[in-house]
Amino acid sequence: MSDSPDAHPFQQWVDAARPRAQLWRTVVGAILISLAWFAWSLVLILIAVGMGVVKPEAFQAMFGTADIPLTYLDTVVMLLVALASIWGFSFGVWAVVKLLHKRQLDTVVGWNRRFSLSQFGVGCIIAAGYLAVSIAWSFLSGNAPRRSDLELNTWLLALGPIALVVFIQAASEELVFRGYLPQQIAARVRSPFVWGFLPSVAFGLMHAANSPGNQTYALYYVVIATVMGLVMMAMVWRTGSLAAAIGFHFINNIGALVVAGADSGPSSIALFVWSPDQLMHGAAVELLLIGLLLAFVLSPFAPLPKGQALARRNETRAAP
Repeated sequence: MSDSPDAHPFQQWVDAARPRAQLWRTVVGAILISLAWFAWSLVLILIAVGMGVVKPEAFQAMFGTADIPLTYLDTVVMLLVALASIWGFSFGVWAVVKLLHKRQLDTVVGWNRRFSLSQFGVGCIIAAGYLAVSIAWSFLSGNAPRRSDLELNTWLLALGPIALVVFIQAASEELVFRGYLPQQIAARVRSPFVWGFLPSVAFGLMHAANSPGNQTYALYYVVIATVMGLVMMAMVWRTGSLAAAIGFHFINNIGALVVAGADSGPSSIALFVWSPDQLMHGAAVELLLIGLLLAFVLSPFAPLPKGQALARRNETRAAP
């Protein structure tokens, strides 16, 4: 364990978890966070249905269990409810860290217990650059998205509420998959394959339900989300903070949801849309671009602090 103030920010961030990094605490913590998310989601859905905000059949259409056309308004409301259900992760991490690990939530947010707006901005810029390159390539390769039927005024009206909900959703996922889990695991295991890769795989698997009815695209989505998780984990490794990862996650989700996304017909909420065939046609190139993005974030060229050594000989693990 390193108590030196000169230690790399990532190491100081991990050190915050060491006093109570026992395996049983992490396992119980992960289970409790999942239960908190499930309970919050259930309550939120019951309230939304009970108040008539969401039609019960809309959930069936969303998860691919019914072929029911949704209006644009139905889609936006469903999206807001679905994204807000992720907020349960935040509540779960806060409770687990405080009650089970006897520390504050800000120790998960950053090594200095602060949220860096500058690093958040860097994450936003990197995501915007990646999206710009991805969309530009689609045009150059003849696989360009078409302009949806959505009117610009309608799109702008929904953009604010969606952006707010997406920000909290992205931060909530980061608290779990780039925060609590890697921090607790890294406090016991030095291998980045364990503390970096495994939470990213869990993050990817969580996105399997985003493509109901299409197993091939669902598998592709899981792989894409897993590599994206590695990109954001690399940002945490370089900064010792979730700020850049949250910024990247936020802009990436905004881009995929409301700028250029999958074609859902009349219920599409993005300005530009790709057909399912177009998405699969560009899958290989998209994976290549994300791989290059990961290499960039790990390289000295990324506008991020220098990363620490991935293994430290004199590091002492927490007691089992």
